[in-house]
Amino acid sequence: MPAGPLRAPRRGSEVTPAFSLERAGRLALGLDDPELTRMAFAQSVARGLASHPRTLSCRYLYDAEGGAIFDRITELPEYYLTRCEAEILRTYSRKLRELAGCRTLVELGSGSSMKTRHLLDAWTEGGARATYVAVDICAPAIEEACTQLAIDYPSLDVRGIAAPYEQAFGELARFSPLTLLFLGSSVGNLDAPELDEFLERLASSLSPGDGFLLGIDLVKDERILEAAYNDSARLSDAFTLNLFARMNRELGTRLNLREIEHVAYYNASLERIEIYARFKREAWIELPELGRSFRVAAGEMVRTEISRKFRAADVQATAARHGFRPVQTFTDRGRNFALLLMRLERRRPSRESRILAAERELEAVRARTLELIAPLADEDLARQVCPLMSPIVWDLGHIASFEAQWIGRGLVTSALDRDADENDIYNPIVHPRAVRGSLYLPDRPGALELLQRSRCGTLARLRARESTERPSTSTAGGAPDGYLYAMIAQHEAQHSETILQTIELMEGISYEPPRRGEPRDAVVTLDAQEAIIPAGPFVMGTDDRTVAYDNERPAHLVTLERYRIDLAPVSNGDFLAFVEDGGYRRRELWTSDGWRWLCSSGVSHPSGWAREPDGSWHQQAFGRRRDLVLRQPVIHVCWYEADAYARWAGKRLPTEAEWEKAAAWDLERGVARRYPWGDLPPSDEVANLEQRTFAPSMVGAYPLGRSYFGCHQMLGDVWEWTASDFASYPGFVAFPYPEYSAVHFGRGYKVLRGGSWATQRLAMRNTFRNWDLPERRQIFAGFRCAADA
Repeated sequence: MPAGPLRAPRRGSEVTPAFSLERAGRLALGLDDPELTRMAFAQSVARGLASHPRTLSCRYLYDAEGGAIFDRITELPEYYLTRCEAEILRTYSRKLRELAGCRTLVELGSGSSMKTRHLLDAWTEGGARATYVAVDICAPAIEEACTQLAIDYPSLDVRGIAAPYEQAFGELARFSPLTLLFLGSSVGNLDAPELDEFLERLASSLSPGDGFLLGIDLVKDERILEAAYNDSARLSDAFTLNLFARMNRELGTRLNLREIEHVAYYNASLERIEIYARFKREAWIELPELGRSFRVAAGEMVRTEISRKFRAADVQATAARHGFRPVQTFTDRGRNFALLLMRLERRRPSRESRILAAERELEAVRARTLELIAPLADEDLARQVCPLMSPIVWDLGHIASFEAQWIGRGLVTSALDRDADENDIYNPIVHPRAVRGSLYLPDRPGALELLQRSRCGTLARLRARESTERPSTSTAGGAPDGYLYAMIAQHEAQHSETILQTIELMEGISYEPPRRGEPRDAVVTLDAQEAIIPAGPFVMGTDDRTVAYDNERPAHLVTLERYRIDLAPVSNGDFLAFVEDGGYRRRELWTSDGWRWLCSSGVSHPSGWAREPDGSWHQQAFGRRRDLVLRQPVIHVCWYEADAYARWAGKRLPTEAEWEKAAAWDLERGVARRYPWGDLPPSDEVANLEQRTFAPSMVGAYPLGRSYFGCHQMLGDVWEWTASDFASYPGFVAFPYPEYSAVHFGRGYKVLRGGSWATQRLAMRNTFRNWDLPERRQIFAGFRCAADA
């Protein structure tokens, strides 16, 4: 929100200039709250010290003391970067103005804006009108710098945005056409995946034709590089040690700074300077507010910063993957530093590539559906194994019917044609699961023919629609037409998981799919049981209209009290302790509805478990019998069982808001991540998805997939029950039809989050909401616990 104009007297004039300072984003997030900033720092330290190898975020090097030290470093003879970049800006500012072709400059990490004055001189030459938008997380720095700029440049419209640059991305479109500045080789602090994520976010926020001026430090003689980060005045030492002094000041860590030393060297294989703090003696880093403690061994080094050195052609090639076209490269006389001027091209892919991408996604989902049913006999496809599950041929016919109906309608209405669907045996509202076995359903060849016929119609519509469609065309409700194909693919992917549920319930079959991998073993041992999530606001849900369902929308502000949440899902070993402690016999652990369900069902352990005469346990799944693996997340428990266990453990189930904040929220940047690990799509290294393992992986198997708060395996392995009833978000609008979400609100369904090993990647994101009744156990569901803090 605008904070109002900040005014200062103009030299030689009685006119009072003004600049506006605002916070980024339409949702106020309290990022200027000192307590939230301090807690973000603590969380960052905990996350970094729990990593292997250990790292600390360079973001926290720049407090007031650290910033002052760094300013002194930039003036040292060894530190060439600032001088070389200033030389380029001074020499080529007019040329840059000519090539940029716009009057608005937006600078990320603006700081004092001193170097930028070379550009502002050119942009305002001869009294020309121009706009400068300074983006920096430090509001006082923006206020001081922009107040002086408003005085010194009468024709300049000076504005400030106090925010991390990731959050400010959402504000860029309103300033277009613009040239975005990211100077000082700040990009060198990003490793290769982080750089890709940064460029993708940036490209998604800019408009076609916008410029991007990027400062990069070039690869050079390592003696020059190492001297810049090991200066004779030892200011670099003070800069590194200040991070630990800040930890002492703000987090109460009580470290002896005399026992920590600065180490910086050039890693030639990675072409980067690596900066470490080496501990001369063993030390314990205590973070009591988070309940975390870390032992650092004598001689151990904790990385505090990287500074990558680049080759201009490599950076341009990387940027080109995200739609940036090179305009011109500028270097200083010694060719130590470079400024790359690039321009964002229109990122709409060609008609052929759009068709190909949609076809490939639809083809991959269909291939997986056919793989899953291939080992099954015809009679297995046709039988209804229980009232909770449809015959698989019904699921296949429903997939085909759904696809054919929506391809025919093209999403031109907001509700299903009820008259037509009354006679459709694949209408899930008219024909609930319990009666589907009595319907006249096709055999295997008939079901496959339905699938093929509907897919031919989809491909024909895709090609015909794409051949005439303008880029601005959208479907009903404002979603792009591509949503139609994404919805069809997601719908089939979800039903393939349902088919797997049915297969697992089949008795007496030997099921061996074409692809089956072993669940991954643990890579790390968790050094704590819980994460502490600080009180404060976060943005829940999404405004995405390309793949997200209506129940995930809209994005809205939610404020939570401080709470604790388990770092990992509850394991088989944890749940076994509940079973053996009589958890299924103790009335006080169960709600009234849960106890009634327990008495009527007669269960005494999770579905698929069996006890041997010698007291050991085994698990039966997909035709295989194995000893119970204690380190795997427990699976096939219903909500009532999860709720009872949480009570037995002295905890509770998390609300879905608590689950989503722990999974998605990045407290440092004030943005929600698409996935727990960031915005890059899922891979085999971060999550157990994609129907490969036919069982959960071990707790601690995917450390690279941790959330900002350090929570493991929040996507994949098992769906996680939450305490929340399935209900609409504030501002909910049904789309594309109310039967998908709205008819299920207020019907006793509980929300599940996070996906399972049987969930396909295209149907997975932090905001995805699944739901089922609290007595259902056929889902690949487990849970994690939470508690007040």
